[in-house]
Amino acid sequence: MSELRRTHTTSRRGFLALLGGSALLLLPGAAGCSASGSDAEQPVEDHLRVRTDAEPLRKRFTGLGELSDPHWLGYDVDLAGDRVTIPGPDARIRLVGVAQLPKGAVAAVLRDAPPGDLFEPAELPADIPAPLAPHLPERSGWRASTAYDLRVLARDPAQPMSNDQADGQFFLHEGRDLVWFDTLFLET
Repeated sequence: MSELRRTHTTSRRGFLALLGGSALLLLPGAAGCSASGSDAEQPVEDHLRVRTDAEPLRKRFTGLGELSDPHWLGYDVDLAGDRVTIPGPDARIRLVGVAQLPKGAVAAVLRDAPPGDLFEPAELPADIPAPLAPHLPERSGWRASTAYDLRVLARDPAQPMSNDQADGQFFLHEGRDLVWFDTLFLET
């Protein structure tokens, strides 16, 4: 009987040690903490990390044409800031940022717009994510069109990324040939 009890106690201790060790890994800041405690060495939240790679944007927004020098964020809006969560069946991915278009591209879009496109002067949304604010050289002089938004987000069967369930806005700045985008994709 005492042998059975000792085995049971050891198993329980092992289980509790495993559980306790796992819990430490889940504590905010437990991984990546430095001995110095410097804030500069703390891990950066992924949804706040500004990305500068253009290829994912080119695949999603083929209707924009060639873009360069992007500064953008891409994240699941339902998980932003969460460290540990149970994933849901669908993800709502926000792509938001600014990119450079070729010289004269915005003037060409405005000039060659189909008759149904009405590009109105527009202000950028007030809720610009803080990490992107330094990359916006102009806060005024933007133009937007709902028909243009729909055209850029239209599904292109030749592209690997699907825009079937997408919503968003695109703002164009003629003087600087910039595009500001704020889109939401439902990934099922």
